[in-house]
Amino acid sequence: MIDEAVQIAVAPAGDVVLLDLWSGDVDALCGDIPRLQVEPRRWWLLGAEDRIETLAQQIANHGALAPIGGGLVRATLSGAGWRSLLMNAGLFDAEDPAFTNGSLASSMIHHIAVRLVVTGDQSCDVYFAASYAPALIDHWSRAAGPHAVAVNEALAR
Repeated sequence: MIDEAVQIAVAPAGDVVLLDLWSGDVDALCGDIPRLQVEPRRWWLLGAEDRIETLAQQIANHGALAPIGGGLVRATLSGAGWRSLLMNAGLFDAEDPAFTNGSLASSMIHHIAVRLVVTGDQSCDVYFAASYAPALIDHWSRAAGPHAVAVNEALAR
């Protein structure tokens, strides 16, 4: 078990829309929509599921959109121990001082491909395939303690 306190809130990430953009400026086309650049010309637009029709008109011939949130889970890790938890069965140095607010990394934790996004000094969002949620939740429950993990009831169905 890790020594530092950490809380983990796990819920579906149904609000994520994939944007592949082969021309144009992402800032001009997407405006203030929060996004993660996950590949050189690919972004995850967060909270964009209700704006997909408007976005499709704006993107037009510059790229393509696809809702992908139905297959994703977002785990929000908070507290002093979030970095230690990611180091437990992880393949990424989450304790590197350069991994700060706004940083994004792709890695593996306990055989599961994840995207890590630092959201604050004591918080990080972890995105991963919904099919792996039971395995990762079990792993984190063992590492952080069963009371550290809160699972949204939508995942229990």
